Amino acid sequence: MTTEHIITITVETTRGTKTLTVEKTTKVSEVIAEVVALCGFNPGDRFDLFLKADLQNPLQPERPLVSYHIENGAILVLSQVGSGV
Repeated sequence: MTTEHIITITVETTRGTKTLTVEKTTKVSEVIAEVVALCGFNPGDRFDLFLKADLQNPLQPERPLVSYHIENGAILVLSQVGSGV
């Protein structure tokens, strides 16, 4: 694995900000699962991941980060869906 396929992203949550180093081909669902575990959220709850620059359109879980042209240093936002909290 070469470093040109590795990116560092920041994910903002209601429980703080996490920085991850992942492959560009990592699926959105894998990023969500890792951040949920790191932040201690209930893994049974539903979460969406957004580009901070576009909080209206959640990233599709089955797509890889590279398909959204997410680059090194990108800021994403994790949002719990339907929590009512």
